Amino acid sequence: TGLGAALGGGLALRDRARGLSADLRGRGLLSHEADGIRERGFSGSLGWEPAPADGHGPKLTLRQSVGASAAGGMDALLGRRTLAGLAVGGDDGLANRRSELRFGYGFAAFGHRFTSTPEVALGVTDGSRDVGLGWRLGLARGAGALELRLEATRRETASTTAAGAAPEHALGVQATARW
Repeated sequence: TGLGAALGGGLALRDRARGLSADLRGRGLLSHEADGIRERGFSGSLGWEPAPADGHGPKLTLRQSVGASAAGGMDALLGRRTLAGLAVGGDDGLANRRSELRFGYGFAAFGHRFTSTPEVALGVTDGSRDVGLGWRLGLARGAGALELRLEATRRETASTTAAGAAPEHALGVQATARW
């Protein structure tokens, strides 16, 4: 625990006519009363969605992140119960790197009131590889925000591959509603 100061920000650019988007974010712990504790993270993404108005058709996203989570703002720091994972001493805090490629194709469902989007994802870090299959069902755009998401992930780490151990599997379900 202790007193500290953090700074974060981001920039998002969209070209709706071409369906292109770019997003840059950064967040860092500027100072902390405990000497030598640092945390920072940066992320960027490029996206292509030629029909963003209704969510139908292809959607491609490439994301790169370095360091701690660049999202979450103050909650990312205050949500910690311990200082585990914060950089101390000579570590620059940017050792964690992740790249993710996600592709989905949306099509009309349930009388054009919903958009159904099957997805495939590939995520790579220095020590692991994730392959995911997912499906999203959401209200057609412009009708509010309601979404159901299912995702199955297989994670292979360098340690499990070298030891001959089985990869990890996960199944996730998420429901989001905004009004």
